[in-house]
Amino acid sequence: MNINFFEEFPNDKNLEKLSLIKFSSLVFIASKSLNEFYRIKNKVNRINENIKVGYWPILKNSYWISPFSYRSELEELYKDLLRRNNKNKLEVLIDLELPLLNKKLFFLNLPSFFKNKNTIRELFKNQDKMNIRISTAEYSTLNKTTQKILQYLGVSYSTDKFPHKKIIMFYSSIIKNSMLRNRIKSEIKDYYSELGNNFQVGLGTIATGIIGNEPLLKPEQLDEDLKFCKSVGINSIFIFRLGGLNKEYIKVINKYLS
Repeated sequence: MNINFFEEFPNDKNLEKLSLIKFSSLVFIASKSLNEFYRIKNKVNRINENIKVGYWPILKNSYWISPFSYRSELEELYKDLLRRNNKNKLEVLIDLELPLLNKKLFFLNLPSFFKNKNTIRELFKNQDKMNIRISTAEYSTLNKTTQKILQYLGVSYSTDKFPHKKIIMFYSSIIKNSMLRNRIKSEIKDYYSELGNNFQVGLGTIATGIIGNEPLLKPEQLDEDLKFCKSVGINSIFIFRLGGLNKEYIKVINKYLS
């Protein structure tokens, strides 16, 4: 398996954890602009030159990306990527989440919902022009009805119409209900059967995120989740997040490396 990471807060303390990684890995680094991303990328290269770094754009006021984001921020992200002048293909994470931490955005940005949704679609359509490869972080859909709702809300997209790699967030430390956890596992199997290597799974959490109170995954729970993913045949895993990495988690991860 390929074990990769998200890092939402790429400060020096969290980036130091890169020195624990002795295997090939992709780390998506949260940044508010491409310029900021490239500055952090240089730091990553100095710590561990074998790490591949991807751009995780965070919007200054909207934070996550959705049709409810501020239009000006989505447009600036689009232009920023379009202006990019680099021959090396860039891995980009589009974190598709509703503004649950700032619910007023549901109302403030409702008038620009369809224009914003179209701008997000243009990101997918113009990947070749921008020389980027998109992965999306998405909610579990659970069933076809929920999937259609999430697609309408612009936080899930068909890989047929909009080529990308889909990362379903299966954060079992947060999902306490065993029936719900099993339902998501069933969904993961269906997604993998349909999408193959275009499907990836996000596991965690081994450190808190922007919400601040996420329960942490014990090493033995990470072992259980990785064992499940391996049994399904999934080859690419992203762990949220790098800053929580320690020798105990590394010991578990080493069992599953390709």
